Amino acid sequence: MFVLRLLLLLSAFLLAGCGTYYNVSVDSLRDTQQPSGNVYVMRPGNEGVSESDLLFREIVRQITPAFRARGYNIVDDIRQADNVAVVSYWMDEPRVHIGTDTITRAQPVVVGYGRYRHIEYVYVDEPVVTSTTIYTANLLVEAYTLTADKKQDRQIWRTSLRCSSGNEDFHTLMFSMAQVLPGVMGTQSNGLRQFEVFLGNDGEIEVTDKSDSLF
Repeated sequence: MFVLRLLLLLSAFLLAGCGTYYNVSVDSLRDTQQPSGNVYVMRPGNEGVSESDLLFREIVRQITPAFRARGYNIVDDIRQADNVAVVSYWMDEPRVHIGTDTITRAQPVVVGYGRYRHIEYVYVDEPVVTSTTIYTANLLVEAYTLTADKKQDRQIWRTSLRCSSGNEDFHTLMFSMAQVLPGVMGTQSNGLRQFEVFLGNDGEIEVTDKSDSLF
């Protein structure tokens, strides 16, 4: 019984560290002249997509916490809005990454003659080629002011995100970008910023800013 409990405990520790890493890059621009109003209405930026589109509504639900974190309010009626956020999203074509590594193997070699023969081991480096398919999802949020008659006017900020991983599920890739969005949306990134998002199998979520480590 003690051994069984020990094995279960060790399994729990191993599972706790399991998950998937997602690489998210961010490029964000912000106009120096910002509007006084902070009420936004969401509109799809993809051609042919309506506001009732289920995928658009799902993405709006995921990114709404980022707007609230920036102090913005979301409404459905454009007549109540000061600004409009145009949301576009798409997948790139999958790309294949080829990697080369080496594995050291011990090869037996017979040394000597007659009864003096014996086996020694020689360590040989063998090349190993790996192939990995990378999937990339994109999210673009563009904010514009609205005129008095609620027409789209001046662009006030735009935030672009790209998420890459070996996971082909579009919803998970979008979810990963939504974890980064609250800290970068509507900001001036001054170039490309890199983040790493860890999604644990136990529900753990960890976001790491990797930009500083690049310099």
